[in-house]
Amino acid sequence: AVSGVADIVSFGGEVKTFEVSVNPHQLINYGITSLELYDAIAKSNINVGGDVITKSSQAYVVRGIGLINDLEEIRNIVVKNINGTPVLVRHLADVHESCLPRLGQVGRMEEDDVVQGIIVMRKGENPGEVIAALKHKIAELNTGILPEDVEIVPFYDRENLVNLAVHTVTHNLIEGILLVTFIVLIFMADWRTTVIVGIVIPLALLFAFICLRAMGMSANLLSMGAIDFGIIIDGAVVMVEGVFVALDRKAYEVGMPAFNRMSKMGLIRSTAKDKAKAVFFSKLIIITALVPIFSFQKVEGKMFSPLAYTLGFALLGALIFTLTLVPVLSSMLLKRDVRERNNCIVRFINEKASLLFDRFHARRSLTIGLSTVVAVFGLWLFTFLGTEFLPQLNEGSIYV
Repeated sequence: AVSGVADIVSFGGEVKTFEVSVNPHQLINYGITSLELYDAIAKSNINVGGDVITKSSQAYVVRGIGLINDLEEIRNIVVKNINGTPVLVRHLADVHESCLPRLGQVGRMEEDDVVQGIIVMRKGENPGEVIAALKHKIAELNTGILPEDVEIVPFYDRENLVNLAVHTVTHNLIEGILLVTFIVLIFMADWRTTVIVGIVIPLALLFAFICLRAMGMSANLLSMGAIDFGIIIDGAVVMVEGVFVALDRKAYEVGMPAFNRMSKMGLIRSTAKDKAKAVFFSKLIIITALVPIFSFQKVEGKMFSPLAYTLGFALLGALIFTLTLVPVLSSMLLKRDVRERNNCIVRFINEKASLLFDRFHARRSLTIGLSTVVAVFGLWLFTFLGTEFLPQLNEGSIYV
């Protein structure tokens, strides 16, 4: 047996049986009914329990093994004694191997008749470990147990799908971290602040994985897809930017040489306290919005609860590290030469945003009207959207 396997569902092939073809003339000659023949065979195909023999400190269980193994055992079953002469099954019927009536047939490639087995994994098991154990067991069966003309050939392996899903999720996570870090670097224009913000992402993910493990849950495609790196690091961005701006103002007031020599712990502490309340409530609001998903039951609960737990734990981890680790790293990395820089991208966005704001602010009625039209149009388009329980999954395998 392989640990983690719940069942094996078989299709195709023939189910071996021992068939007894009764000769009615012989039954009449011996005066035996078909029911007597049936009872004799049925009673000879059972195991019976006996007593227990005790010897010294050991006990031996006595039992009778009566299960039929081959055709000859069936032929030699005694049906009846007539004048001291046993009447055997061989005297009344022809015994041969046969099969149950076939309800279907399985073909593969150019073979029209094969036996297929679908292995069902027990709920909660690790697919990677179970599949590896199955491959080892199949190799053992093929080399030392099965007949030479019988071989188990795996034709559909879910390990490929599992590896592909893990690779896709890992690839997307790495891409997300790099893109978010790159955007932070562009707008904050300082590698130190980028490092401080970027380090929160992997730590928040590790915190979420540890919490999921502690609750006996596992990460899946839905739960990992729910992670939004922008939401995770927004608190860290607010905290770092607040500290950076406060340090920049202090450097402007006292001059950079004096700023580099002075202690900055008090300023960082006071700024972090000012930003902590806003960061805490912003994360709390998002986590509170996940509460309805925690209450899901049955199928929807099984599917979407891990999503809410993963995102909630990631946000909680990001909040903890934002309030504790970010100020500490700021005091370590932002000791010298803190100067706020506006690159061309930031200047361009600020100019266009200010111009756009001025234009819309000057035409308030038009702005409100356009917003209302867009909202109504969006609600109208929503009525034409299709719905489905889950999107189709293209795993890249051809199954014939």
